[in-house]
Amino acid sequence: MSQNAYDKNDILFNKFSNLKRSLNKESLLYSLLPWEIIKNGSVADLGCGEGWFCREIIDNGSPNQVIGIDISKNLINNAKELNKEKYKNLKYIITDLDSFELNEFGIDSIIGSIDFIFSSFLTHYLSDLESFFNKVYKLLKSNNGSSFIFFTEHPMRTSTKCIENKFIDHKFEGDEIVKKVWPIANYNEQGKRIFSWLGSNNIIKYHYTIETYINTLIKVGFKIDYLGELNINERQLQFSNNGDLVIESNRPYSLLIKVSKN
Repeated sequence: MSQNAYDKNDILFNKFSNLKRSLNKESLLYSLLPWEIIKNGSVADLGCGEGWFCREIIDNGSPNQVIGIDISKNLINNAKELNKEKYKNLKYIITDLDSFELNEFGIDSIIGSIDFIFSSFLTHYLSDLESFFNKVYKLLKSNNGSSFIFFTEHPMRTSTKCIENKFIDHKFEGDEIVKKVWPIANYNEQGKRIFSWLGSNNIIKYHYTIETYINTLIKVGFKIDYLGELNINERQLQFSNNGDLVIESNRPYSLLIKVSKN
């Protein structure tokens, strides 16, 4: 069962709600989205939060049906408040994506009917990756080019068991100045981690290696179409005065993986 911190921690919920999200037409994600399939098709966002991607995909892709699924009642309630007339084909389901069953009410009606599934920064909160990927596979249509795209925190970020999980000062041999470096520890010890995030402690995540992500997807039956290791981009650095972003650019931020159903 997932932690569902957004329904238990008002400070975390409010900070998360204030994060800005949008679908940039110049982004890698935009270029990877299967627009021909999305148009007049069925789309699901797993771990949809307040539904930003659901609304963006309706604005940009004209699907027949969009379904957002999340564990948090607070986030889903906010998402529903943002619905307008043009989002009348947008439906939300509240369930725990770490332990949901395909025969659940609402889920049972969409098995094998989804053309495209998206998920953003969900999988590092899941304790059973293979079970989740299996269910995603079964939700997708067969033999029509259906696909699944997801972001997850890069395993270099989730590997350490240190709760503070931060850059450290290090002076390399031959250098005259101290540099900020990201410590890599416990990388091959997969499993539960406890982190601090958005000012809140005891946030439960799960660390998986890149090897595990890829091989589990293949085992389930997916074909790997794209694997990207994303970083803070040049545009963000150019238009930000935040020195922390410069430091962040020294390590990969996330994985972006696209797979299709065989």
